[in-house]
Amino acid sequence: MWGRRIYAAILAAFGLLLLTGVKSGGPYELPDGLEVKKSGIEFLSVSGGPSSEGTAPSAVADGAAVSAEGASALTGGAAQAGNASAAAGSGTDSGQISDSLAPGAQEKYLGGGRIVLLANQTASQMLSSVIQTKDGSVIVVDGGTPEDAPHLIETVQSMGGRVSAWLITHLHNDHCGALTAILNMEEIPLEIDGIYYSVASQEWYDENDPTRAQTAAAFMSAIGKVPAEKLHDDIKKGTQIPVGDAMVTVMNRRYLLSVDSGNNASVAYRVTLNGKNILYLGDLGLNGGDLLLQEWSGEDMKCDIIQMAHHGQNGVGENFYQTVRPEICLWPTPQWLWDNDNGGGAGSGPWRTLETRGWMDRLGVTQHYCIKDGDQIIE
Repeated sequence: MWGRRIYAAILAAFGLLLLTGVKSGGPYELPDGLEVKKSGIEFLSVSGGPSSEGTAPSAVADGAAVSAEGASALTGGAAQAGNASAAAGSGTDSGQISDSLAPGAQEKYLGGGRIVLLANQTASQMLSSVIQTKDGSVIVVDGGTPEDAPHLIETVQSMGGRVSAWLITHLHNDHCGALTAILNMEEIPLEIDGIYYSVASQEWYDENDPTRAQTAAAFMSAIGKVPAEKLHDDIKKGTQIPVGDAMVTVMNRRYLLSVDSGNNASVAYRVTLNGKNILYLGDLGLNGGDLLLQEWSGEDMKCDIIQMAHHGQNGVGENFYQTVRPEICLWPTPQWLWDNDNGGGAGSGPWRTLETRGWMDRLGVTQHYCIKDGDQIIE
């Protein structure tokens, strides 16, 4: 009898050692907010089931036309996001966690806040993200094209209909078009407390980004209808915007470069939400990314979640992602761009998404949320 008790005690001690190793730094140490179940390592708080199958993202020239066959134009409600796409190049699936291993294991990754990365409502790539803080305050980043406005409005209305801070990265239609459309409505369906942006003069867009100059003019005309006290065009590096229990830090004033001018004019924003840093880059390009690295220390650039620049291709360089070292990637990337498919099948396009996916694979990032799978929700 004593022999059986000793044997049972040894087994129990071994089980406890393995469990504490998983939770607190043994050979199976996991980042905060991750858990283990039979199928692997996944997020604790995602909503919905496993993500749809698909290969990694790719991006296209802004506004380029794409055939319906090569596009993933997702409409309707959330594709039960939080369904992380398969890890770039690794085939790792993710979905919903069911069982906890220890008390407190169900604590949410964002501590009561959430990020929604909205799916495109047309074939175009776009960026539209809504952040809700623990106290219910709402931040919108960009918003997408005019055609994406109804889905954005519906999403914000489901959170109370009030936007505390609307952050614009740059004046391209797939980023600021939805806000322009909303501000031009006869009755604006949302209450907007503040719009934050850093843009150049119309003459600069006419000369340096002529194909988007009309978009810039339309945006400037639309915000002219907004009370001046709600407009914040004086933001610069280090400007802080408190929103509920979150803090937005402006990482740069728009750059005025002669190379890839429109994209490199993007403003980057860091949103700190319950101890997690989320970095939005808009369409920031290689040169703009290098300038941003020069303006901030490597430690200041660290983030937990990053929005992939320029829809995941031809944006900031690999060295930028190596400095930031995110745990999670947000891909505002439709299926055709994820696959680099211009109609001839995966890999047939000129875009560099597969290269970017390879970078993230080398960094060991395994959590990818992509709009090709519908609305993505991280909690």
